[in-house]
Amino acid sequence: MKIIPAFKRWGWLWVSVLLIVVFGVIYFINFTSGPSSQPKDASQDKMNESSKQKDDWIDKTIDRMTLKEKVGQLFIVGFHNEEQPAYEMNQQAKRLIQQKHVGGIILFDRNISSPQQVGKLDNQLQETARASSSGIPLFISVDQEGGVVARLKKGVTLFPGNMTLGATRDEKLAYQSGKVMGQELRAMGINMNFAPSLDINNRPSNPIIGVRSYGSDPALVTTMGIAQMKGFQAGNVLSAIKHFPGHGNTSTDSHIGLPTVDQPYSRLDQVELVPFKAAIKEGADVIMSAHITFPAIDSTPGLPGTLSKKVLTGLLRERLGYQGVIVTDDMEMGAIVKNFGAADATVRAVKAGADLILISHDLKRQEQSIDAVIDAVHKGTISEKRIDASLRRILNLKAKRFDQNAIVYSPKASIDEINDQIGTSENHQWALQVAQKGSTLLRDKEHVLPLSPKKAHKLLVTSPLETDTMAKALRNKGFETVVRPLTPKMETTGISEVVQQAKGVDAIILGAFQWKGHPDRVQLAQALQETGKPVIVVGMDTPYDLMAMPEVKTYLAMYSFRPVAMEAAAEVITGNIQAKGKLPVSIPDMYPVGTSSLPTK
Repeated sequence: MKIIPAFKRWGWLWVSVLLIVVFGVIYFINFTSGPSSQPKDASQDKMNESSKQKDDWIDKTIDRMTLKEKVGQLFIVGFHNEEQPAYEMNQQAKRLIQQKHVGGIILFDRNISSPQQVGKLDNQLQETARASSSGIPLFISVDQEGGVVARLKKGVTLFPGNMTLGATRDEKLAYQSGKVMGQELRAMGINMNFAPSLDINNRPSNPIIGVRSYGSDPALVTTMGIAQMKGFQAGNVLSAIKHFPGHGNTSTDSHIGLPTVDQPYSRLDQVELVPFKAAIKEGADVIMSAHITFPAIDSTPGLPGTLSKKVLTGLLRERLGYQGVIVTDDMEMGAIVKNFGAADATVRAVKAGADLILISHDLKRQEQSIDAVIDAVHKGTISEKRIDASLRRILNLKAKRFDQNAIVYSPKASIDEINDQIGTSENHQWALQVAQKGSTLLRDKEHVLPLSPKKAHKLLVTSPLETDTMAKALRNKGFETVVRPLTPKMETTGISEVVQQAKGVDAIILGAFQWKGHPDRVQLAQALQETGKPVIVVGMDTPYDLMAMPEVKTYLAMYSFRPVAMEAAAEVITGNIQAKGKLPVSIPDMYPVGTSSLPTK
């Protein structure tokens, strides 16, 4: 046998030793860093445990509930006291919670006097619900969009509204407005807000959306709407976006009649549905249906989207993939009660795919509608499995948003802390910033702005809304003011009186609000302009008012009559700030979307 040289033998020996060391190190690394000894992600474990607890609670809750309790959870109801306020829980509310087992309450102006009163009322309602047989906390909801739709007005921060936000083009402000409103609502015990409106207002004659929309551009509405939706969520309230599939392109108010959006689906998909599709991807909590017919989606004559399975299930659930809670608009609106009746419509809505039924006023309708769903289950026209599916979504939402550190939140407003959290100076500054940045100077043909107290000391301030607020803001700038609030309908003599007052001033500040429906206000504007005095028109509603009087020489669009809008308007009029807004809607034959503010001299 051939002898291997010594250096070769020792070379192989060192290779073997090296391999043993390498494999040993690998084994040691795997042993010490493998799954059995790797430090666990505590936060992930906590999330998994929380999710499991939530699912267990939902399963056990559904298993122990009676059919009446299950069906009751599918209803959000309001309560009233005839013509008097209902600031405390009354027999209607108590009966609906204890005997009908409703899942939520909606508050209106009749239920609201102050933040502290609302907090006490909400605590009463929640305590009654927790003491009931199901023990499930309530959705306590409200319509607090900002701007023209605001149920809470006193003691809270009032934002100018969505169209003003659209004019800012600032999604950070949209987010912050939602967060501030959400935090203030939650401080009072309100946990669901029927906002924002994602309707695209692309019809100037729309009688119900208008300034509730961010604008007429789908991309703008999407950007601003999702930002505000996330703001509400950050403020720890549920956000219910509305009105699916879109209420912007209508000329009928669904509170009164049954509107139709008669557009091909391809157009709906590229316009009306755009913000809703994006919101679904971004985690929309709740989507509210519209009482509007959409022939391109469901050709059944006279069948509104709220009652259409093709709209709620076929489109929203199946085509768009939405798995969250669907709530109806109020089932007492004219579009429903005039054509179907609340009870029959409620059964239809559940069959169509709605989870929550909103019935805001009448006790008889509320009870009949709840009983109608129970009867439908007994008769087999609605399965209990179908009720359970909605109930599971509802309970999941209550557990998901109410408190991240508990399976189910036991809501209590801290009454002593409400005044420190609501209507603060910091929150007011956020609202004022929206109004300032959204202000849009569309016209100043004779360059009368800015006004100086030295050159135009005495002003006539006349408006159908917030006249005193506007006058006070201008007095704070050094002007003397003559204040003339406008009556809902002015006769010729009234117009003459205002014109006579105008003769004794240096300039006129005229608030414009819904000129198309009030030709007397247009006549006044014409008469004031004919005096030869500078007339600054402050737009308090949509800028479509210009279509009713295209001869206006100076027009400052504020898109709102809320006090912060009047405060910001005074800042622009006096030149303290520049109007920075961009027109969020197109004004036919006048201005396209995006028209920027004119510079003042």
